[in-house]
Amino acid sequence: MLRQGLSADCGAPSTSYSLASQTPCSRTGFGRVIPRNVQRRHRSHEFSLWRGETPIPKNHQPSVVPGARTVATPLLSKEKIVDRLRNGVHDAAAAHHGAFYSSELGGIVTDPAFMVIHMDDHMVHRGHGVFDTVLLTDGFLYQLPRHLERFKRSAEQAGLVMPKSDEAIMRIILDTAAASRNLNGIVRYWVTAGRGGFGLSTRECTEPGFYAMCTSTNVVLRDSVDRTKGYRACTSPITPHGYPFATIKSNNYLRNALCLMDAENRGYDVGVFVDEEGHVQEGPNMNLAIITHDDVLITPPADGCLEGITMQRLLELIPEEAARSPNDVLVRDIVRQPLSVEDVLGAREAFLTGSTLRVMPLVALDDTPIADGQAGITALAFDSMLVEDMKPGDKGGPEHLVVPYGYMTGMLDQLR
Repeated sequence: MLRQGLSADCGAPSTSYSLASQTPCSRTGFGRVIPRNVQRRHRSHEFSLWRGETPIPKNHQPSVVPGARTVATPLLSKEKIVDRLRNGVHDAAAAHHGAFYSSELGGIVTDPAFMVIHMDDHMVHRGHGVFDTVLLTDGFLYQLPRHLERFKRSAEQAGLVMPKSDEAIMRIILDTAAASRNLNGIVRYWVTAGRGGFGLSTRECTEPGFYAMCTSTNVVLRDSVDRTKGYRACTSPITPHGYPFATIKSNNYLRNALCLMDAENRGYDVGVFVDEEGHVQEGPNMNLAIITHDDVLITPPADGCLEGITMQRLLELIPEEAARSPNDVLVRDIVRQPLSVEDVLGAREAFLTGSTLRVMPLVALDDTPIADGQAGITALAFDSMLVEDMKPGDKGGPEHLVVPYGYMTGMLDQLR
């Protein structure tokens, strides 16, 4: 801004002009310049002197007046904020973000424009929060009690206090799923250290935060995957978390994101973490297992990776299936022990598991085929087992909780 007639005393009023409109301005103490013909009735009143690109003055010195030719950042009114939030909803959010619960709001919103979290929540600026997920399948939540148990363990390890009772948390998750009106999707939920400031200490936090989001995005992605092609993986240069952080489902997924980013940038489907001792641990958000040529299923112990609910359930289903069909046994034993890269490459089959992925055959590691480089028939059979287990039937079962659509939406037929 070009100023004329500035007083040597910064506290004394003087006159200055904006380059854009030569509007007379009043200069007060602390260097504040306020246009004389503008009255700011409220702190959130939107105002900007800069309405467009301005000509470069003859005495312009970029090193002295940085950004003189740019447009000033607008100060938004409450009305403009709401307008921009509504206009800023992207296509994926409009199509898939069904419902969001916020403990700050004390309720559920279904407009994606208002699915927001305050910046001073420690989960946002410090990563101090944990989360978990649960599948919504045909109007039922699949294995919610198991996911909640892991959720509480993660919160305890992260030094977080659950803001509500187990029953209240479960009710919020069920109601959020119902409000989304989705029959199939995924519900993610978070507990955070809470709001209060931008420091590191949780002493500034007022109370723990809890959020839940029901979306249908992952269902579309999961069902569009061709499992007969399998995944090509690479060993990741990113160092794994290590114990105990690998066992906490925290909101800090930087290493996981970098692991997947590195793999995709190099043309692979996924990366796998390998620790300093050369043991393969897990994928960025999935567990790993192999089947040996002796028909033994081996998966790494849980001290170096996150204990996956999908892998847990699969290890329960395998012996149950063997008891039902003794002549069609897929594996003869299940072992938890460390796996080397050589173990994976020398396996009869390898596969990955996850809540949104189910079971995905692994066909190659670091460009070396696993067995014949084709999707293993046993891994595909495991995926079929999970698909059947996820089906709730008419009344559900011990692994399924019915979503109360009628209560939340008034649709007494429960959408089915």
